[in-house]
Amino acid sequence: MGKDTGNVLGGPATILVGVGAVLSAVLFYFMFKYADEANLFMVFLTTALIAVISIGVAKGLIYISRRKYSK
Repeated sequence: MGKDTGNVLGGPATILVGVGAVLSAVLFYFMFKYADEANLFMVFLTTALIAVISIGVAKGLIYISRRKYSK
């Protein structure tokens, strides 16, 4: 029987995804703001921060999934 992802997407995972989405949305706002100002360095910096947050959320979801299914 396959793993039920509905069980994994419970409390901590939902909070993790929500926080990641809010942070990414704020960084997207600043990225477009800096793009309007023609500040290329800050655009690249915010893009890198969005990537770091995405990787962190993915690793957090993997950790939560492994922790719940290892029991």
